[in-house]
Amino acid sequence: MVRSGIIFYVVLAVACSANIAQADGPYFSEGIKIGEVTPTSAIVWTRLTTVAQGGIGELEDAAPGMPGDVRLTYQSAEGSVVQTDWMPVDPDRDHTVQIHLKYLEPATDYALKIESRDVDGNAGATFEGKLKTAPSAESTDKLQLAVVTCQSLRSNDAGNDGFHTYRVLESIRPDLFVNTGDIVYYDKIPFSRNAAQARAKWSCMYSMPSIRAFHSIGASYFIKDDHDTLKNDCWEGQTYGDLTWEEGLAIFREQVPMGEKTYRTYRWGKDLQIWLTENRDFRSPNTMKDGPEKTIWGAKQREWLIKSMKASDATFKLLISPGAVVGPDKRGKNDNHANAGFTYEGTIARKLIADLPGAFVICGDRHWQYHSVDPKTGANEFGCGPISDLHTYGGNPGYQPAMHKYFDKGGGFLLVTVERKDEKPQITFQHIAPVVNPDGELKVRNSITFGK
Repeated sequence: MVRSGIIFYVVLAVACSANIAQADGPYFSEGIKIGEVTPTSAIVWTRLTTVAQGGIGELEDAAPGMPGDVRLTYQSAEGSVVQTDWMPVDPDRDHTVQIHLKYLEPATDYALKIESRDVDGNAGATFEGKLKTAPSAESTDKLQLAVVTCQSLRSNDAGNDGFHTYRVLESIRPDLFVNTGDIVYYDKIPFSRNAAQARAKWSCMYSMPSIRAFHSIGASYFIKDDHDTLKNDCWEGQTYGDLTWEEGLAIFREQVPMGEKTYRTYRWGKDLQIWLTENRDFRSPNTMKDGPEKTIWGAKQREWLIKSMKASDATFKLLISPGAVVGPDKRGKNDNHANAGFTYEGTIARKLIADLPGAFVICGDRHWQYHSVDPKTGANEFGCGPISDLHTYGGNPGYQPAMHKYFDKGGGFLLVTVERKDEKPQITFQHIAPVVNPDGELKVRNSITFGK
């Protein structure tokens, strides 16, 4: 689909201008994001704003931040009420705050309520959500993981509501959710060429009702890629307009719940462990000659990844990457482990996955859904595809029978189910369309089960 920048900008102005006239704030125009969830901890992110919903079209004014304080109250069905102290938002970090919760119980539902007040102590808006913590490492309960990528303002398919995929996800409420990057596109209309515009794009995106509603009900993990760092296929030392590399890295950590490191691993019960890799912070320039010194992960992350994956006793091990490891990629790319320019480290990555029982790659970034098997090692990779069918621009390799077990140029999300049948663990990968069937059931494009 081709849209002119002028026409699209008018549409964006409408989509981001649904301000709701209410009493004085502070408001939570972007709701909350609940991230880095473990069996006993989580981080709740929020931002105070001067308006209750959206922005007014110009990126710098999408949803202006507002000083003030927030307080979180949470409670499980059988537990006592816990309330945090009032905490100020940080004006130097876009009026955001990240609340670290500890001493939670595994596999437990918590009701959340966040309140605001202004700098004079006057009560503002409230916002409610819910969280279920990860199970203990011994649990064999059924789990569902959803994975998405590539969501730009110009490819929202549900008008002012945002994206159909998030309404589908809200209806099934997966146990955990991963956004693999390209969460916002600084280098696509409307362009974000400085820090204020970059922050405003996050505000426009996460003020969309469908996104805000979904992120208030469960555990999410966020990975960044090129378009939410600076621009397409970027690396350290580059800029995009007045937006610097250092600002891009800092703004990402400011806009999502994030702990100490941007690469990390999480255990979800006896049968599932996930690894989330960082593909921008430590990479070599794409133009560098391939060899042992050229890297996407950096030596320290690569050593950690190999060591921790080999040490894991989880039945199924998922390497969730912002870029492809197996591919095939479209012609002309040279930015990920599936490309010739990173053959050395890509070979290490594919062999790691192939040699570990129950290991698979899930990748974002690519604008099509697929399941590939590397002809040399047998490593399996699942591409989740873009979040909407409108985000299929940029080309694709087409069906490649030597590698593809499944290929579709559509969007939506990848749904992964881990469960036990007759005491035997199995994992199912399903490519899901961003709509449901007339009977309300998920529209499954492809499904394959391992371990049955």
